Amino acid sequence: MSKFITEHAPAITLWASALCTFAVYSILYKENKFYRFFEHVFLGLATGYSFYLTWSLVMKPRWWDVMVGKGVWAWAFAAVFGSMFYFMYSKKHAWISKLIFGLFMGLSAGGIFREFYEIYFPQLGATMRPLATNEVIAEGPWATTVYVAGVLLFYVILFSVISYFFFSFEQKGKMIKASSSLGRTFLMIGFGAIFGATVMGRMTLFIGRFNFLVNNWAPQVAADWHWFKYVLPILVIAAVAGIILALKKKPVETEEPPTE
Repeated sequence: MSKFITEHAPAITLWASALCTFAVYSILYKENKFYRFFEHVFLGLATGYSFYLTWSLVMKPRWWDVMVGKGVWAWAFAAVFGSMFYFMYSKKHAWISKLIFGLFMGLSAGGIFREFYEIYFPQLGATMRPLATNEVIAEGPWATTVYVAGVLLFYVILFSVISYFFFSFEQKGKMIKASSSLGRTFLMIGFGAIFGATVMGRMTLFIGRFNFLVNNWAPQVAADWHWFKYVLPILVIAAVAGIILALKKKPVETEEPPTE
């Protein structure tokens, strides 16, 4: 068996990838056991692979090798603190896990605040651009006009969105109402762009899998058609039977009214 797998590893990998692709996209029809089975397989493989990466890239080089190889046995306390997380599964000793969770949440909050400051505060300062600079003016009136229009548009969007979230006083004035309404419109445009980018990300994944089926899997099927034409009817019958069994609905049992 091992020799067969070694000799036919590329073909096995190709067919396994195609089968997984068809299984995952079967959810587009409806929820079914065929999709659910491959979803569990994928989650299991991803979990196992994440454990492997955690050990090989983090725990072994940064903890085990340092502790055992270099003799820094103080790192043994890291295992003690790490095991405290698992007390969350104990009703009696759950308070132990709350200690370590609170410690790491405080450390994480401090690190996230510092990261936010270092990344976004310089960006906020950089966006406060002047309406015109000597470099832009030197490029000519058209470049200056485009630059000034872009800066003005930025400030209009910025202050209108800020006015939408400004609740220190009631928004009764016409100017504040108009600015708030405009800010809400800009927010909807931004959210729509984010949603469109998410959809396009999903489409990119689909295009990648479709490209694999057309340019990798289909040519292999055509090349091996001399034997695949005998296997195809069996695969079709097995697939149809599996789909029928997976999509077969169980009869709904109706409760009889109680008799007096």
